[in-house]
Amino acid sequence: MEYRLANELDIDSLADLESKNFHSPWTKEQFLYEIKENEFSKTIVVYEGECLIGYINYWIIFDNGQINKICVKEDYRRKKIASYLLEKASEDFKKNECYVITLEVRVSNISAQKLYEKFGFKTILTKEGYYTDGEDAYYMIKGVY
Repeated sequence: MEYRLANELDIDSLADLESKNFHSPWTKEQFLYEIKENEFSKTIVVYEGECLIGYINYWIIFDNGQINKICVKEDYRRKKIASYLLEKASEDFKKNECYVITLEVRVSNISAQKLYEKFGFKTILTKEGYYTDGEDAYYMIKGVY
């Protein structure tokens, strides 16, 4: 298992994995923007051989971090891949002296909530109707220092 920053060659694999796991998936164009144009964005990918098995997308904006997406291929879930990706992002947040890290998570996504809580995130509010299908999101936050 190897990890690295995503590049243009990962776009098709990212979009494919994304489309199989999210209600409102990002398009290839959105991934391309995040990888090539958004100076605040980083996408870390994890491969096993030639197969993309997971990724995390996050932003570092000055001293704040924002986790936007984390996804693991279904066959690889419960194998600590998501924890591994969060650890790599956390190392980057610390290196860049982020004081606060935030994220939104679906109210129905209990397994993700438990993972984030394990990493020290706390739910501070509910964003009603946050997702395009009308589902609420929990807004979670973690102070680093």
